[in-house]
Amino acid sequence: MFLHLQFATAAFCSAQFTPGTAAYQAWKLTQIQHPQPGVHPPAVHVQGDAQRDDEPCACWIEPDSTYTIAMPPNDDGSSELITLPFTFSLYGEQYTTCYINNNGNVSFDGPYGTFSSTPFPNSTFVMVAPFWGDVDTSPDTSNVTGTVNYKLTPHALFVNWSAVGYFPSMTDKLNTFQLIISDGTDPAIPGGNNVSFCYGDMQWTTGSASGGVGSYGGFPATVGANRGEGINYMQLGQVYHDSTDWDGPFGLTDGVAWLTDRHYSFNTSDETIPPIFTSIGCDTIDIDAGTSSEYPMIIMVGGPGQEVTATSQCQTLSNYSETVTNFGNVVQIMSNITPTASEVGIHAITYTATTNDVVPVTATYTVYIKVLDVATGIHGAASATTLSVQPNPAMDRATINWPAGQQPSRIEVFAMNGALVLAQTPIAASTQMELDLRDLPEEYLHRAGYRCRIYFHRAVGKKFGQVG
Repeated sequence: MFLHLQFATAAFCSAQFTPGTAAYQAWKLTQIQHPQPGVHPPAVHVQGDAQRDDEPCACWIEPDSTYTIAMPPNDDGSSELITLPFTFSLYGEQYTTCYINNNGNVSFDGPYGTFSSTPFPNSTFVMVAPFWGDVDTSPDTSNVTGTVNYKLTPHALFVNWSAVGYFPSMTDKLNTFQLIISDGTDPAIPGGNNVSFCYGDMQWTTGSASGGVGSYGGFPATVGANRGEGINYMQLGQVYHDSTDWDGPFGLTDGVAWLTDRHYSFNTSDETIPPIFTSIGCDTIDIDAGTSSEYPMIIMVGGPGQEVTATSQCQTLSNYSETVTNFGNVVQIMSNITPTASEVGIHAITYTATTNDVVPVTATYTVYIKVLDVATGIHGAASATTLSVQPNPAMDRATINWPAGQQPSRIEVFAMNGALVLAQTPIAASTQMELDLRDLPEEYLHRAGYRCRIYFHRAVGKKFGQVG
């Protein structure tokens, strides 16, 4: 009851002032309910493993001279009406104009300044929201603010929120994310889909005027799409705190770090959204011939009440196999990849997912495997035979060693459900790093059926802590 009352008050009061005015700013500051920490220096912001062998990762499009600033630095502002050179379909509704809203969404029936997000569905907002939260890019004398930029092509709109902070003018934590909407024909969105969410480093969830304390808590940020009639919607999550936990689509509050380096693409052209694929990092994976690696793909339903089944295949790799875990509305496929020396070159893993609707809906997604010939020196990353993990299995700590000059760019630990539970970057020029596993949720280490694994972005992998 309190949350609904707070939202209603915010919606009423904000309608009395124009965002960007001194009166609006003074009113919004009165919505802060908790003392806030002082402004800190900007956080070091990293856009994941943004490049592999000079090839850009699939989803992130770096803003360049072809982009236009969507709006000046602001709090709760919106762009002017944007005319799209294509038709975008949202649950069958056709749109040729839109607004870019500073608070992490694109709307179609008018600009939105609402900073406290609500869960979907609702009958108020017609939007596609990669991250509906209280983004604040307004200038502050002690901070460097982020930007919201966009570009139009004949078939797509690209919008990038780059290293943006939260209200009031806080930049100690930053979020980077991107939205693409299209008519379904632009190659930037795979599989004929018309929406893409792409995430860099995601560090905060909530502004101070939305009940947030230190950028967390209060009103969760909402990720998804909403038709605006209270029926048709898609919700990938509501992020609330600083963690990597995620309880599936249409669930309760999630950890914002779950989004880091993730990519979602889906199709809103009809009232039934096909299965949605989410991957981590690049969609082209480098693997040395003769080594083994794993790649986690998560497939989820696009609508409430749906269930999904999924499988994968790679017809050109002789030692390809899959491990499928079905949670009903979510399926994880762990692709097990062990290429031979005779398989140097490019290979495709095709993932296929189908809903349980009366008329089933099917979607596919492709990940590319680049098998590298180690003998000819094409690839300098450490092979699996030169990496060591001690002890293995590990329960409390694990030490990872690699040869000098073959340092991994990033080490990640995943649970069996695909949740990223730990991520670390080795110290430059080091040959060893210790992972402290004691603070991981207990079920990830001790519950049968779960395991942790280390994922090297250069696609060299080692398992540890396997149970059951």
